Amino acid sequence: MTDDRWAWEYAFHAEDEVSYPKAVRDEVKAVADQIVELANLGIDPAELGDPTPGTARRHTLGSGGWFETQPFPRMRPRLLAVVLVVPPPHLL
Repeated sequence: MTDDRWAWEYAFHAEDEVSYPKAVRDEVKAVADQIVELANLGIDPAELGDPTPGTARRHTLGSGGWFETQPFPRMRPRLLAVVLVVPPPHLL
C-alpha cells in the first residue's frame, strides 16, 4: 500500500465488534470498502454520507442501522475510521 492511498479501520462502538450481529458487521465493512474505493478515485470521503453535528459523516445501512466515518487525510496511509455503529433494534 502506498502513502497516497486511502485505507480504513473500524472501531465499533465500545470497541466490542463481536457484540454486533455478523450481518451488521459485514454490511458496515462492505460500505466502508465502497467509501475507500471512491476516496482512492479522488472523491473526498468527507463529502460522502450525511453531515453530522461534528466532522464525521453518517452512513445508513440497508439493514436499518447506521455508522459514522471520520477521515484522517494527514495520516499515512490516509485513514478512514468507522467510529460508531448503531445496529437496528431487531438485530440486537
